[in-house]
Order: sequence, then C-alpha cells, then structure tokens
Amino acid sequence: MRILLFFSLPVIVIITLIAELYLKKLGLGDPVRYDSNIFYGYSPKENQKKSRLKKASVSINDVGLRSIYNWKNNSKKKIVFLGDSVTYGGSFLDDRQIFSHIVCEGLKEYICGNGGVNSYGIYNIVMRSKFDLRIQDSDIFIYIFPPDDFLRNFRNENSAHFYLNKKKYFFPAIMEAINYISTKYDINKYLSKFNDTKVKKNNFTEKEFIGYSINILKDEINNKLINNKKVLVFLSNRKNDKLLQNDINNYIKTELEKNINISSLENILNRDEYFYDESVHLSENGHRIVADHILKKIKNILN
Repeated sequence: MRILLFFSLPVIVIITLIAELYLKKLGLGDPVRYDSNIFYGYSPKENQKKSRLKKASVSINDVGLRSIYNWKNNSKKKIVFLGDSVTYGGSFLDDRQIFSHIVCEGLKEYICGNGGVNSYGIYNIVMRSKFDLRIQDSDIFIYIFPPDDFLRNFRNENSAHFYLNKKKYFFPAIMEAINYISTKYDINKYLSKFNDTKVKKNNFTEKEFIGYSINILKDEINNKLINNKKVLVFLSNRKNDKLLQNDINNYIKTELEKNINISSLENILNRDEYFYDESVHLSENGHRIVADHILKKIKNILN
C-alpha cells in the first residue's frame, strides 16, 4: 500500500500541474474581482484588466463599469447599461464585441459604461441604479434583462460564486473551474456559496413576486425620468423560448407592457446563432444585432 501511494503521489501532482497549465491557457485563474455592497449586493472592483477565455479582454474602468474608457472627469455625455450577465457579456467576448461598446461607436459624443453584473436580479439592478453614486451623472440609463431576473431574490456576496477578494490558491485555475462547476451543477452545498437563483416563495406567490419586481423597477424608472434622465428598457428572450411563449415568460412580458414602456427583443433575437449557449447569453453576432437595435432606439429619443 505504501509503495502504491509512493508512486501515486507524483502522478497526481503531475496531472494536477498539467490541468492547471491547460486551464490557465484557456483563460482561467485570474478572474474579475468584486466588491460587496450593502445596497446592491456586489459589483466589479474598479480598475481591472483581465485576459480571459480565448484571450478576450475584460476591462473594468474607474467606477466599476465594464468599459475601455474611464468615466470620471470625462467630458463626453454618458450612457450606462444595467442588467445581469446578458448585459455584462461574459468572459468569452472581448470588450469591443459587446453591445454596450458597439452602441457608442455609433455615438461619438457619448461614452458607454456596462453595469451588467453576473447573477443580478431586478432588485440588484434597481438598487445599483438608485444607490451607485458613481453612475448618477449618466445622461441615459438603459436597462436590459431576461424574464428570469424577475424571479431572482436579492443577490449578495453569500449567493455568488464570484471572487470577492484576492485569496491566493496554489492552483487558481483549477479552483476557479471547480467553483464554476459546483455552481452550474448545484454542488454548491459542499463546494460553493451560491444559492438558488429562483424566488424563495416565503409569503409570496410567484406572480406576486414578479409584481413586486415590476413595481420597484417602475418606480426607479419614474425617478430617473423625473430627474431629466433618458431611459430605455429592453426585455431579452431565451434561445429555447425565442417568442416568450412559455407561460411565466409571457406573463412577465404582458405585465411589463402594462406598466413600463419596454422594447421586447424576441423579433430581433430570432436565430440560434445569436446565442452562444442554450440559455440567454448572446454570441458575438447576437451582441451586434442588439447593438444596432439599441442604437436606433437611442437616436429616436435624442431627436
């Protein structure tokens, strides 16, 4: 047994080293770091630049927005995008490939900042819109989210698999992969801090919770309009429900249209090629077509 153990340990070490090197080559091991916040849960730390999957560049500017441009002391007008991972764009697309950047390529007098944050729900989005003082000088607020966000509880540092500190690991790429897999496949009870993304009913029915989410979003939009901000709201769809015909998705869309002036993207995101996974996340082509649509809407409200 000791002899077997003696020969096994070097093999395990070699396999671990090879796995670490391979995962680092893929772009793992140096993730975007996050700060916790009492009001809106968490957001990316300021002033980061990471080389991620397929060497995609992920830049976080001086106010915690994904953008290659700094925000403070910038004389240009400002557009901030708020949402979840659909807006953020993921780590497999470069900064210049996501719709928030592409939009401002067509609006030279503006800079755009991407305030999308992975795993955000409506409450997080609204609270960041309301309480993140760094982005209140934005001239245009653009909200983009899939129906799923209306079923999410408030997310904080205890319900995210994202890195909130600079804790060192011997094998950071392996640890990042384990952390991600444990979340994706719900092994979180043992390996991750991630909680269920769906609404915990408590004393709410599902539709009551949706109504609550819509109301706080409506109030925040009205607040922005009262303060002379321009606002656009977009509802994105899923690859497996492009027309939002699923009962709950259709209900959310219908209720939103009763309360808020929204633009639904189901007629825009109508091909599989616009999604990079089986869920809601957009491919490079998806980001491009959404950017074209948003740019037209912005020009309409500016005229």
